Amino acid sequence: MPRESFKCYYNAKTKLYRKRIKDITGKYVPLYDRDKNILKIKYDAAKEAIKSQLQVKGNITVAEYAKRWFDLNTGELSQARKSDYKIAINNHIAPAIGNMLIKDVQLDDLKEILSNMNELSYSTQIKTVTTLKQIFESAKANKLILQSPCLTLKAGGYESEEKNPLSDEQAKTLLEAVKGTSVYPFIMIGLYTGLRREEILGLRWDCVHLEDVPYISVRQALTFNGCRPIISDKLKTKSARRDIPIPPELVECLKSMERKSELVVCNTLSEPHSFTSFRNMWKIVERRMLTDEDKKQKAKEEKAKAEGYKIIESKAGKSKKHPAFKRTIDFDVSPHILRHTFICNLVMSGMNIKKVQYLAGHRDLRMTLGVYTKLMENKPEDMIEDVRKAFS
Repeated sequence: MPRESFKCYYNAKTKLYRKRIKDITGKYVPLYDRDKNILKIKYDAAKEAIKSQLQVKGNITVAEYAKRWFDLNTGELSQARKSDYKIAINNHIAPAIGNMLIKDVQLDDLKEILSNMNELSYSTQIKTVTTLKQIFESAKANKLILQSPCLTLKAGGYESEEKNPLSDEQAKTLLEAVKGTSVYPFIMIGLYTGLRREEILGLRWDCVHLEDVPYISVRQALTFNGCRPIISDKLKTKSARRDIPIPPELVECLKSMERKSELVVCNTLSEPHSFTSFRNMWKIVERRMLTDEDKKQKAKEEKAKAEGYKIIESKAGKSKKHPAFKRTIDFDVSPHILRHTFICNLVMSGMNIKKVQYLAGHRDLRMTLGVYTKLMENKPEDMIEDVRKAFS
């Protein structure tokens, strides 16, 4: 049987032959030459070199391979997910085992990483465990190691403190504090639709329907590649594609807005927000939050009131440099808490849980039920009537 001829690509414009070869990390590397026969020699030599590298099995450090893995596998991920991997590698993995050869890493070495993270939350530990598992599974797939040492690795740490939704009073305080600023529409949409940050920043006016039964169509999202904004039809999940009815408060807000761009929420140049411009916009909220000094002053004033003293004018939240400016937000607030508040309000209203799942854009009902069960009152006195009804 005749040997198959050497196949390669020829570019008539550059007059170069090209042949790609997969290196030890799984990345395809192109080889070029004007002579097809010489390219064949180059290809065979590269093939032998890679083969010998694979035979060495893992003579690459964890830090080197982790960097290659990150560069090859995180290109399509969101900025937040990339940041999770980067923090896990740079802050926890590389300092502990970065100089070790990947083939020499044992389960105890990985357990030591987690023991050094004892005081950190379960959420932080699980991100590190997930990163380790993906790196070592990739190394195994590329034949750098025979078996991943992460198979039985489990995260520990304490459970993160549950974020409470904003109360009606807190939501009112927040809106009054930022009214008339560029962040006000973002917060209104978050509180009254539960859209994710990227969904609000990618919302176009042609997806806002304000007549008859007002609703918003979620069809696009804005993500960040570095700081650069990218608007895409690709949503977080298939369930994120939804139509959300909107209440009169938000209808009034949207009708009063000047349409400077095809996007509902845009930067000062009427362009999509970059990562930096969004952070700057959110600082409008942060600057209106009470500082630690303000909180101490407020506690001091409340104690004085309790003791019968009359406070003529509160000093808490007043800026010495800008007397007219006042910090009034005395609770923690983040973009995600707006969505959490919306979902909690739906649950507490008694809405059917499947409808809540749809409006929240949750792929899995268990996510919605997780919110529901945390909001339920589970004390005997709160459930006795339900039990009686069940057996009446």
